[in-house]
Amino acid sequence: MATQEAQLRGYIDQANAWGEEIVAQLPEADVEELSPNSGGTRQSSALYEDWPQYYYWEQRVRLKPEGARTPEQLADELQPWLEQQGWQRATAGELPAGKESFTRDYRRGGYSLAVEVFTEPPPRAQTISFRIVTPDTVTPDAGIPDDDAS
Repeated sequence: MATQEAQLRGYIDQANAWGEEIVAQLPEADVEELSPNSGGTRQSSALYEDWPQYYYWEQRVRLKPEGARTPEQLADELQPWLEQQGWQRATAGELPAGKESFTRDYRRGGYSLAVEVFTEPPPRAQTISFRIVTPDTVTPDAGIPDDDAS
């Protein structure tokens, strides 16, 4: 269990760091409000009492209605930077754009990133949301060696 807790802590630290880097790419002049991280840890399945678990980091950004960029423009401008950072677009799993929003999916190692873009024009809130989901922690009985066991 200590190994899983350490592994989860590492996942949390990585997701939080990447999330902060992503949000830092948004021009401050366009941001009206940045929500706190609303993510947290979850059990991987109802079949498990405590472990394995995963973590997700999630923040919403409300843009200024009179800002220079729409949420869609920000997502478009952010995509090349994400790809330079190692995030690969995963279009195969993306759903068609809805009436009020669309989501772009990315992968980096075992992590996933969803960029949800809300497309309703002002006076509706101009919002873009980011969610990073970590891999599941490894169960000790899965036969996978611990990172410490070298």
